[in-house]
Amino acid sequence: MNSDLLGKLLASRKYRDICPDTVRRVWDACQRRYKRPKDAEKAAREALHGITGAFMTPREVALLADDMRAWHADQTDAGLERMLSRHASTRERLPLADTDALYGRLFEVTGRPQSMLDLACGINPLYLGARGIRTTGIDISGQAVASINAFASSYGMPVSAVCADLLCPGAIPAERFNVALLFKLLPLLERQRAGAAMDVMSAVDADFMAVSFPTRTLGGRNVGMAAQYAAWMEGHIPEGRTTVGRFETENELFYVLS
Repeated sequence: MNSDLLGKLLASRKYRDICPDTVRRVWDACQRRYKRPKDAEKAAREALHGITGAFMTPREVALLADDMRAWHADQTDAGLERMLSRHASTRERLPLADTDALYGRLFEVTGRPQSMLDLACGINPLYLGARGIRTTGIDISGQAVASINAFASSYGMPVSAVCADLLCPGAIPAERFNVALLFKLLPLLERQRAGAAMDVMSAVDADFMAVSFPTRTLGGRNVGMAAQYAAWMEGHIPEGRTTVGRFETENELFYVLS
């Protein structure tokens, strides 16, 4: 019965594009918590929705494919902005001038990188690839990963992506990178497993890590999140790293660690 319910989750239209390791991990946790299989299934579905949310709808995936073709034909910033608007995470940092300004501030600290690792990347490697930066992305969304790899194979962009779960072994590449991005990631990891944020930071092999935290609620309210996350970050600097940059944008707090 339990294996049938797991198979149902893995094959469901809503979750079949999520990393299978994520589905299994969530299902195992819910099985341990609930005696009745149906209760475990309901809890697993709720947990998976909370992890993945509606970052990119099937319609946005289809529109993104059209956007990539159009951008490759003219390579305008307007076309790149349309691409980035198809995913909730990159949409938050638009207009494109704001995205460029963010990376300008980051690269003032790190220098322009030859290679980047983007953890829980969404479709952000499309932006970095379009700006000529070799980037490897990791995400649990199969749709985001497929879009990034299509961008690389169809249009020769210097990007790649892997569908993997950062809470499962082997998800973080052993390769060394100039800069690793962990944007709005650490609180999500900690909510799922205490200590996971430190585990992931310690596993990253990069000259610099850029870590960010949200400073406003989904409704746009300022409720002291910046101070809360600053206190957490400053108490959790990984051994061997130092803070070399700290700045805020309208909705986000950034730390750069070397």
